[in-house]
Amino acid sequence: MTGLVLLLNLLVWGAHAVMPFHLVQAPEPKRRAWAVAALPALGLSVVATAAALHLHPDPAVAWGLHELFRGSKPALALAIAGATLACADGLTALGWRQYEPAAWRALGVLGLLGLAAATYAAELVRIGWGPVPPLEALVLAAALRLPLALAAGELLAGGPRFAAPLAALGLPAAAALWPAALRAALAGDRPTLWAASLLLALARFVPVRLRRATLAFGLAMAALWLARAGQLSDGLGQIERIPHPGLLAP
Repeated sequence: MTGLVLLLNLLVWGAHAVMPFHLVQAPEPKRRAWAVAALPALGLSVVATAAALHLHPDPAVAWGLHELFRGSKPALALAIAGATLACADGLTALGWRQYEPAAWRALGVLGLLGLAAATYAAELVRIGWGPVPPLEALVLAAALRLPLALAAGELLAGGPRFAAPLAALGLPAAAALWPAALRAALAGDRPTLWAASLLLALARFVPVRLRRATLAFGLAMAALWLARAGQLSDGLGQIERIPHPGLLAP
């Protein structure tokens, strides 16, 4: 999956997890803007991801993610999460004026659940047919990517807050859990990781006028790093059997 598609997905799925909470006390124009934009943005993310995987389907095929409702357990979870968010976005577009604070918070919870499913699927696609870590390390590495998407949501919600510093720590921590062969292959790309982590760490503390730009550049560098990791992982050699067959059961 290309860096641009990864960045788009970070922004869209992250915004679905962050923006509803931000809108609990936001003025009407901001609520209207989100109600209008949420469903088209989700659709754009789905179309862009499908196009990227159509051009390079092997990583998705490796984990049964190419058939959402008939594939693996992660594929089914992602399909349910995406369909639920799409329905919620449609209802929001029609009835946002009647939403009480509890309704916006419920939307945020749905967004967080959807983000968890999407992040886990993205980590599986990053692995592709490459070396597979132990299941515990795989789940933890996916969890450590969550702050990155939340930071992307904060970018659209007004600027960096708590998630950007966590993302600065989570990105290298997740990379440390990847198999040794992949870490060795990425040795020449580590400046990209360092730049992403540094920008994410500084985003909350630079002058106010520079915070969103700093966060945006940090997210872009992080997306490039993850895209490169996926490219190298998938190229490290075909594996004959996935070590975690329970994930592939329908």
